[in-house]
Amino acid sequence: MTNNKYANSTYSLKKIKLLRLVIILSLIYSTLLALLDFFQLTPHIEYRLELMSIYAIANAILLYFSLKSTNYSKDDVVMVNIVLILALFVFTTTMVIYPLNEIRVMWYFFTIMIAYYVGGKKTGHAVAISSVIILFSINSVFNLELDATTKANIVIGILFISQMSNYFVNILDQNEKELFDYQNNLEDMIEAGLKEIADLNEEITDTQKEVVFTMGAIGESRSKETGNHVKRVAEYSKVLALAYGMDEEESELLRTASPMHDIGKVAIPDSILKKPARLTKEEFDVMKTHTTLGHEMLKHSNRPILHTASIVSYEHHERWDGKGYPQGLKADETHIYGRITAIADVFDALGSTRVYKPAWDDEKIFNLFKEERGYQFDPKIVDLFFENKDALLAIRDKFSDSNL
Repeated sequence: MTNNKYANSTYSLKKIKLLRLVIILSLIYSTLLALLDFFQLTPHIEYRLELMSIYAIANAILLYFSLKSTNYSKDDVVMVNIVLILALFVFTTTMVIYPLNEIRVMWYFFTIMIAYYVGGKKTGHAVAISSVIILFSINSVFNLELDATTKANIVIGILFISQMSNYFVNILDQNEKELFDYQNNLEDMIEAGLKEIADLNEEITDTQKEVVFTMGAIGESRSKETGNHVKRVAEYSKVLALAYGMDEEESELLRTASPMHDIGKVAIPDSILKKPARLTKEEFDVMKTHTTLGHEMLKHSNRPILHTASIVSYEHHERWDGKGYPQGLKADETHIYGRITAIADVFDALGSTRVYKPAWDDEKIFNLFKEERGYQFDPKIVDLFFENKDALLAIRDKFSDSNL
């Protein structure tokens, strides 16, 4: 959307174009007079000087609107116009005091060029540089052994060429400014759009986390386990992941995905899932399929959370010694996500009451981990478990089933 500042700049540009037309017409007319004088059709210089006074006035007004359109301060506008008015005053004074000679012409152009230089400094570097060059060019003209009329003609030609150059430079500068304003507006819109996309992505991610946790809780609820089990497994997994050396982002990813480790249990019959006694071999074979079932549910997703959950659900019953299921992976053939979640799940399962067993005390759990170090569990993660035991126990207390 075009803002008011941009619209005002475009409106001022129309005024500038009108004033430039006045200047160009005056310069063309003065150039024609110079050509007539060159062919000795008119011997007088008064016409050119009087016409150049109109040129100076128009140029003063032009600079005023140029400064306004480029959003310079009021002090800059006032200063430039004071210099230009002073130049016109000096010119008018010299017309009265001096006769038609070199001094009159020199004073006129010298004061105008001072105004050019000051105005150029305020309106743009290209104009400022060209003004300095023109000033020295005019000074060189007055050092030539020529009559006043010829020098005036040369100076008028220099000014005409310089003004035409500055005209196109200023048009380019104005177009560049408008393009710059448009680019800024476009960048603002892109930035706002990217922020909106980022917010939407964050909302999608938060929604995924909620869905993943809810699905994990649903899976556990079928076996009469509480929703706090998946919370504890999630928090244990993050503590161990950070201790293992994962960065915050990856550790949080595992924390979010690990509640889905038993999602495949939704497809296990209640007669097996809720059996309050030891399972038969055939029943246990059916129970073991929950790893494959969970993996099949999630493996087709490209979303990081669901992809991680598919790994966790598939590999959290693998063993370090290769005697686990469903693939019989050995050592670090099992993904680190599966190895971490395996310890987190077993730690919480052993310390919780299930339909088929009472809760174990901590000493019995710790002894099992020591015995199974390097057999069922990754030895490094077992060591990290004991190093972070206090943090894990604090999580268990915070999310205990009694707090439901």
